[in-house]
Amino acid sequence: MHSRQHVTPWGWQAGSLPWLRAPAIGLLVLLVCLPFVLVEVPPLIDIPGHMGAAAIEQADPGSPLQQYFGWRWMFTLNLGGEVLMKLLAAPLGLLAAGWWSAVLATALFAGGCLATVRVLNPRGGHAAAWALMFVFSFPLLTGFLNYILAVGLSLSAFAASIYLENQPRKRAAMLIVLQPVALLCHAIGGVLLPLLIGMYALGKVIEEHPVDWREVPRRPALLEPMARALLRLCWPLGMGLVTILVWKFVVPGHGGFLRWRWDQKAWSFALTLRDQWQLLDIATSAACGGLIVFARLMGARWSPRQALPPLAVFVLFVAIPSDINGSAFVDIRLLPVAAMLALGLQDWSRAPGDRARFIAVSGAALLAIRLLVTAGSFADYAQDYNKQLSALHHVEPGSRVLAFVEHSCIEESWRNTRRDHLASMASIYRQAWVNDNWAVPGLDMVVPRFRPGPNFAADPSEFVWSPACQGGRLRSVDTALRHAPIDLVDYVWLIDTGLPHSPDPRLRIVWQDGRSILFAVKPLGFAGWRLSQL
Repeated sequence: MHSRQHVTPWGWQAGSLPWLRAPAIGLLVLLVCLPFVLVEVPPLIDIPGHMGAAAIEQADPGSPLQQYFGWRWMFTLNLGGEVLMKLLAAPLGLLAAGWWSAVLATALFAGGCLATVRVLNPRGGHAAAWALMFVFSFPLLTGFLNYILAVGLSLSAFAASIYLENQPRKRAAMLIVLQPVALLCHAIGGVLLPLLIGMYALGKVIEEHPVDWREVPRRPALLEPMARALLRLCWPLGMGLVTILVWKFVVPGHGGFLRWRWDQKAWSFALTLRDQWQLLDIATSAACGGLIVFARLMGARWSPRQALPPLAVFVLFVAIPSDINGSAFVDIRLLPVAAMLALGLQDWSRAPGDRARFIAVSGAALLAIRLLVTAGSFADYAQDYNKQLSALHHVEPGSRVLAFVEHSCIEESWRNTRRDHLASMASIYRQAWVNDNWAVPGLDMVVPRFRPGPNFAADPSEFVWSPACQGGRLRSVDTALRHAPIDLVDYVWLIDTGLPHSPDPRLRIVWQDGRSILFAVKPLGFAGWRLSQL
């Protein structure tokens, strides 16, 4: 008598869906990364800032950057991008290191997503393409390199921990090593690993050790099998706690303020997939949200081990502060991960075949459209970056460049210009000082030595806004120039701000392209100032 083989709604025999097999996962990851082939500087908002910081860290002893900045390696839970760029810069150079860092982070993020779907939902992951749409979402498009590396590593380690469940020694060794590494990449991204493993373990023991919860108050011993199973699955995560304790007690100065921005959390549902076209992005967000909310009515199911991980990430998104110790947008980075897991872990294997097929095909079509739009936008950003950076041909090496960039706001344009930290490229191309670096004590490694003014030494001193942003109540380029220490710098670089309404006699235009202008500062008797006196 022959056993009956399980057949999926697509007609294939039991096993993972074709797009969740190893070769297909590799191909999908490559497709997601293809837009980067069109650019030299990845058009992700913070990436030029990371590259500028890497130039400071890599500066030779005789470089002007050594006069303008210091670099202090420290034990902090925000090291991923800095370490990766240092490892890549020596053999590849700074520009290639920045490019490869962004590509590797994107690949790890997408690959970790698909690997998680593969191990937890191999026959029901028909919405995997829907999950992949959240790769190019707010955290990656903003260029949160450390966070994306940590999340990609956490998702990959989570998938590996499930795959290695029958090899407990290998699993434990892997988690003991990777949990601290993920935390050192980024605290919040690294915390996802124990959260996902813990919730998966809880779901697994709920399924395998059913308990009549009404009897628990009278018979607490009913919980002992669950407790033992949870301990067996979760004990290797103790190294993460050790890492946090070392950071807490060994490194001073990491305390800070906490702030919850509830309006920001609410807006993130609409803005998580904000990219180029408002209609496409909002429609995609609505479709993904509808698929999550109504999946069960359409025939999809979640088992406890599939449902608890995305639910836990969503609860963390709601509960966590928005700003922690100088780090902003902490909460809304989590929403794409929750959506990605909720979509990818929907089990469509028992849904009607036509319905499961529609989910898979429609998701693949929408993902293809979004990737084409992303690729087209990367080509446009590359052209714009080249145009803006041509100003640096007129900057003397080792100069001091005071930069102001018009920060995009949604009131004016849905599409972000992604020029926010483009000025940091002056440190790479011209070994120049620029007021664009992150320098939060206890968080960032850059230490400004040249401080032309108390509010013009580091980010966010470079930001100005157009009158359309919040009715003109925010700082304009004219206001910024009125208070700027112009006499202490060599150039003033205005990126897409337009000419100021009140010309300053100390500024001479040496380059202009549209609304972007580079001024040389006319010396007015300050040439004898020594850098050590500033």
